[in-house]
Amino acid sequence: MSANSVSVRPDGPYVFTGRVTVCDDAGRALRQEAQVALCRCGQSGNKPFCDGSHTRAGFNDAGLCAKPEVGAVAADGPVRVTAKANGPLMAEGPLEVKAADGSVAFSGDKTWLCRCGQSNNKPFCDGTHKKIGFTG
Repeated sequence: MSANSVSVRPDGPYVFTGRVTVCDDAGRALRQEAQVALCRCGQSGNKPFCDGSHTRAGFNDAGLCAKPEVGAVAADGPVRVTAKANGPLMAEGPLEVKAADGSVAFSGDKTWLCRCGQSNNKPFCDGTHKKIGFTG
């Protein structure tokens, strides 16, 4: 079990807790926090961070996961979350992704999370950002 987790909030952001560093696509650290909310609706004016735009935009997603990806995960260590240019969040390091119902949607050392709000495999990226021209 990892000390790092991300909770997928219904109709809202990802909330990362643990030893989390958020980076831009060039690898520059933007924040190092014990808890940080990152946008998953694609509408934030402060990407990759959540600014509450999901409420104004009417983002609607229950925060559940149809296809869990559960594997072995290191018990300790930091997690680095990189906001890929015009693409998903890449999370590297020991991490559990918890769906809104509390179930574990992912455990492992690397995953890609949707941040355009349009993936058909939420919370995971399915490449839809390329089709819709997501910027962020």
